[in-house]
Parts: sequence; C-alpha cells; structure tokens
Amino acid sequence: MNNREMLMRAIRRQMPLRGVPYTYEAREESDAIFRAHLGLGEGQSVADYFGCNAFTTLWTATGGGPSLPERAERNRARARPGESIDIWGVRRARVQAGSAVYDEVVECPLAHAETVADVEAHDWPMPDEVVFPDLPAGFDLAAWKADKVVLDMGFIGPFGIPWGVLGMEKMMVDMALNPAVIEAVVARVEDFTLGCLEVLFAKYPGAFDLIGSGDDYGTQNGLLVGREMTGRFFMPSLKRHLDLGRRHGAGGYHHCCGAIFDMIPQLIEAGVEVLNPIQTSAAGMDPERLKRAYGRHLCFHGGIDIQQTLVTGTPDDVRAEVRARIATLGPDGYILAPSHTLQPDTPPANLVAMYEEARQCAS
Repeated sequence: MNNREMLMRAIRRQMPLRGVPYTYEAREESDAIFRAHLGLGEGQSVADYFGCNAFTTLWTATGGGPSLPERAERNRARARPGESIDIWGVRRARVQAGSAVYDEVVECPLAHAETVADVEAHDWPMPDEVVFPDLPAGFDLAAWKADKVVLDMGFIGPFGIPWGVLGMEKMMVDMALNPAVIEAVVARVEDFTLGCLEVLFAKYPGAFDLIGSGDDYGTQNGLLVGREMTGRFFMPSLKRHLDLGRRHGAGGYHHCCGAIFDMIPQLIEAGVEVLNPIQTSAAGMDPERLKRAYGRHLCFHGGIDIQQTLVTGTPDDVRAEVRARIATLGPDGYILAPSHTLQPDTPPANLVAMYEEARQCAS
C-alpha cells in the first residue's frame, strides 16, 4: 500500500492492511539534532529514513502558497527590529526558550476595542487581496495525488485568530462582559477565512482531502473556555468552514492540545474527523477512554507523549508506549505520531526507538 492508501484507511477508521501509519513533525532545531544523530546528508530526511507517512500541502506543487504581497510589504515597513506583523496586525517577537526560538505575541491591535465600531474600524484583510498561485501548466492532479493526502491548515481559526487580535485576557473578559465585540471579531475573521476557502475550492477543484484548524482549546488540566461559551462563539464558525469543505469532498482535521475530552463532542458535531495531537498526559485524556467514547467518530493522530515518555523515558519505555497506543487508540482509526511537534529536548535515542518500533509493528 502507498502513503495515500494507508492514511486514507486510517482516516476512514478502517482496519490497516499493513500496520498503522505513522508521521514525523519536528521543530527546525530538533530536526537538525536528529539528522546529525542519524548521519543524514543534504537532501535526506528523518521521515524518509524511518519510512514515515506524511500529509502533503498543495503548495509543494506550486512552489509557494497564497500570499498578500501588498499587505506584507506594508507590515514589513511598520515592524520594529526583531519583530514581525502578521496579516491581522498582530505583532510578534522572536523569543528564546531553552534551545528553541518561538514567535510570541507582543502587541494585539484590538487590545483596547470597546465597541463593534472599534472592531469594524480595524484594517481587516480581505479575500480579494490574496494572490493564489497557479498550478503548473499541464499539471496532472490525479497523478500527483496518487500517493498523497492533501491537507490545508491555512484558513480556519475562529478561536486562535481572535485571541491574537484581542489578547487572551481581553477575549476572556469580553466573552462575559462585552460579547458583541467577540461576535464582531469572529465574524470579520470568518469573512476572510471562509471567503478564502471558497476561492481555494473553486480554483483547485478536487485538490484537498482535508482542511483543518490549529485552535487550542485546552490546558494541561482542563478547558480554556467553558463548553457553553465555546458553543456560542466559536463552534458555529468552525462548522461553517468544515461544512464548506465537506461539500467539496474535504474532511475536517483539527489540532487541539490539552485536556479537551469534554468538548470533543462539539468538535465532532462541527465536522472534525481527524483529531490531533492527542495529548495523553493531559487530564482526562486516557487513550482507552478516548477510543471507547469517540473511536466510532474520529481518527486519532498523535498520542506518543512528548512531555514525559519521549523526553525522560528510556528507549524501552518509548517502545512500550508505541505498542500500547497501537493497541488502544488503534489499530483502526489511528495514525501514530508524537503528541506535539518534537522539541529539542527529545533524546535522539528515543526518537529512534519510537519510529523503529512503529516500523516493526507495521511490518
């Protein structure tokens, strides 16, 4: 079976014919450590070394993704040294955390918005600003997709984008005390993201297998936002995006960290079919409980703990967890992977143990 066949069987919650598929994702700093450990040269990848499966973006075929060049140029001119400004006007700075560097929010453009008029006055991006790249002349989509599953994560964010624009504290307060501002921000974000998805499906018919969001609703011990407020402010917008995708043959993928067990029914109702990254070390995220409650509705992608097992465990601990996850979250409806992007504190020996065990189980 090729990569597409293996992943699609898992997404459809069918029993694997050749072991569960498994994927790799690491920060740039982590990948450099792993490549050095494995002795990989230029053009060689960790994923290929271990025979990993992979989701693909359409933009590998076009040489680059959608862009807003005029807005990007204006934002570069406004950015202070060491900072960047995204299309929503959110400023970020590069922050060192251990051996990794992250882009952290330092200024939110609507931090002082008090009225819907304040929200409307913001310089919101519009779909007609976006330049969508053309596919190469003579491009054979069916042949290109023969071994690929195409996932787009670029245009859904009814929770994550608003908190960046408003600031987390303000968003939490406004949900209780000034809900009209939250509703207005989510609506303006949706005007852009849903409009872009409509262009995406019209310009590249049949290209996408999955569309997804990276909104995180969980903490280590519970939800960031109660289910009532999540259902009021954010889930209707998520559902409209995933409903559009379904009408064009694309399923729903959602990355959501933390202790989210109690809100998973809302994600399923919104149209999520693949849930990532399955943070099993968070409260209530027991793999057996997840599979029993939601295995009829979801494909689970992730589950190998990067907080404890992969960081402080032994290679034997890692191998045991790989076998346990396949037995509980799988074998049907499961794509094995770390419970988040691999960080630089992951010992290379544990990386090797994870993927060697996954490959051995698959064989």
